[in-house]
Amino acid sequence: MQPNLISLRGRLAALDELRGLAILAVLASHVGLVFGPELEAARALTVPALGVGVDLFFVISGFVVAENAQQLRREAQGDFSRGASAFWGRRVLRIGLPVWTVVGLLAVFQASGIPLGGTDADLKAAGGFYANFHWASCFDGEAGCGAPLAASHFWSLASEMQFYLVAPFLLALRPRWTASICLVALIAGALFERPWGGFWWTFRADGLAVGVLISLGAARGWRLPTMGVTMASFWLLIASLLARILDALASGFALTVIAVIFGLVVASAAQSRRRPEKPSALQRLGELSFSIYLVHLPIMTGAHEILGRRELEAVELPIAIVTILLCARLLEHWITRPAQILGRRFSAWICDHGANERQSGRVAA
Repeated sequence: MQPNLISLRGRLAALDELRGLAILAVLASHVGLVFGPELEAARALTVPALGVGVDLFFVISGFVVAENAQQLRREAQGDFSRGASAFWGRRVLRIGLPVWTVVGLLAVFQASGIPLGGTDADLKAAGGFYANFHWASCFDGEAGCGAPLAASHFWSLASEMQFYLVAPFLLALRPRWTASICLVALIAGALFERPWGGFWWTFRADGLAVGVLISLGAARGWRLPTMGVTMASFWLLIASLLARILDALASGFALTVIAVIFGLVVASAAQSRRRPEKPSALQRLGELSFSIYLVHLPIMTGAHEILGRRELEAVELPIAIVTILLCARLLEHWITRPAQILGRRFSAWICDHGANERQSGRVAA
């Protein structure tokens, strides 16, 4: 099995810069949704569909997951069960612990009467990683749902976690079969209507499939396009405009086109050999992006609710941004980064334990 890009070069700075771009786009889209009715500048942010930053996250995730799953199977010396167990344990610890921490805090705030979270059903769906099922019905108009501007962003994490369940099986196939399945998923996604908020809209296989294809192509030494952060920002803007234009005409086709556009962007970052001595602000933001994503929407909603009642609209957004960055830093330091380290240690233990067992078996034989 050929070494992958991440195992050869470690964490890629160019991918973190793309994560920084993606989280900026998501923040901008939610600023428009939360503060738009009162702030003219915020309303302007709803013109391009900057929520496509989530699609960029999906492509990055598909690529990274494919790389990690194959790397752990190699470290397990080809043992599927050990490699898959290491992968699943690592993902659950890396993603689950920060999510459950935030959901727990939202439950505490909710019980205290502080308007930061949604209903009990919203929080259970977030913590159980089935929020895409939950919010798909809510977006379709089902009654009894909570506050979409406080907890609906967990739908994307649920979709990713469900992909983690099948990723080791998908990547255990021959590369040709894996690529064929990904291509079929893209074609099917392009042919069916998936309007915003609908049930199939919350299952974003397009970006994840494109990310897996990038990993397969990189392993075979395919020549991939190159571009810098400026061009990546340009294509993100193009994707956001296309999403707004095509959504009403061909929503499934729009999501697939956006995934392919971001696939070219991520492919460029995946082969980047740039190792800056000092991380850029965008790279640092990308490193913090998961923690920011977890806390940003409830904090925005809470700031709008609390300060708006006191007629302090002018300071709502600045206070929300400062609070988001502060809370994200605390979450990153105390939960997200330790969870990442714990996940790596767990996966290493699983792989090493299997190797030691095989070595002991050979000695006994």
